[in-house]
Amino acid sequence: MKKILIVEDDKDIANLISEALTSQGFKTYLVNSLAQAYSFLIQSSVDLVVLDLILPDGDGIELLKYLRFSSKYSNIPVVIVSARGAELDRVLGLELGADDYVVKPFSLRELVIRIKKILKTKDSPISQVRVGPLLLDKERKTIFLEDNPLNLTPTEYKILEVFIENPEKVFSREELSNHIWALEREYYSRVLDAYICRLRDKLGEYGELIETVRGFGYRLKKPA
Repeated sequence: MKKILIVEDDKDIANLISEALTSQGFKTYLVNSLAQAYSFLIQSSVDLVVLDLILPDGDGIELLKYLRFSSKYSNIPVVIVSARGAELDRVLGLELGADDYVVKPFSLRELVIRIKKILKTKDSPISQVRVGPLLLDKERKTIFLEDNPLNLTPTEYKILEVFIENPEKVFSREELSNHIWALEREYYSRVLDAYICRLRDKLGEYGELIETVRGFGYRLKKPA
């Protein structure tokens, strides 16, 4: 049974999320502050965190950063559920490593589907995928270029991960944006090209492996 920690100070929302997840076979734990969340994580293990940002004792972003920069908790998926729906808030949350960002008000059914998808990906038995000089290590959330780890932001990692898992497949900008940023399409499709340029720079002489397919989108070529 997968265990999910819900960090939410609105009792009604917390209970609704908990009931929806419990009905799908998940075990849920509810806390309503950052202090309670830190205390719970020290004592117990969970498979995913549902995180509100506006909490009585601080900003949920601080907990996200704590999880992402801790070797003990870095692999725990985090889904932000917040009333803060501005572009800057969504970008910041995803850049800091949130696996998804859901804006209130939201559909409980959609939230459960997103959580299931994240946990299914996390449980994938294939932990490493190699394409030419690139090696994707899902367990360590790291991509290696000729056995050297690349210094990637969470968003860059997600883009390159999609390419490595689907070599030679052409992704339209919309498909790639939807995969990386779920339903937040409009803004992110405009910044995707910038991420592609940054990834090519980080791949150095292998940057040309990420190919622009004119009129369609992008793909990762297999080396000859």
